[in-house]
Amino acid sequence: MIFDTLSQLETYVPVVPAMAHVITVMDRSLPYERKDGTYACDEDESVTYRVMSAMSSSGGFEFEVKAGEGALIVALDGEEVVSHMDASSVFVLCEGRFLLLGEGRYRRGVSTSLPADFRDVVFTFPMK
Repeated sequence: MIFDTLSQLETYVPVVPAMAHVITVMDRSLPYERKDGTYACDEDESVTYRVMSAMSSSGGFEFEVKAGEGALIVALDGEEVVSHMDASSVFVLCEGRFLLLGEGRYRRGVSTSLPADFRDVVFTFPMK
């Protein structure tokens, strides 16, 4: 699990090579320009990303990262809380932040106070 700012993405490429494709997509501002939906990276189709607009809530929704994969959530607009299902680790994602998750079950889209609109992108890629 890595929680950091977008300006630090490049520092993690030696550990997670697929991060180079994430950087390429983000540098092109594609998630900001595209409508909600699922897309593949032009340079490597095993790297996919889903742009989503939603409203946070007190319960949020479940999110699972499959074995052998990684998921990187980037907050595009607004704020959401992401946590392990047992709330052992809790992260507040806001614009300019990302969270890299490994295999497991999580809860996303949780509100910190009142429900609010947020927009994010979730990259999924094989972990080697």
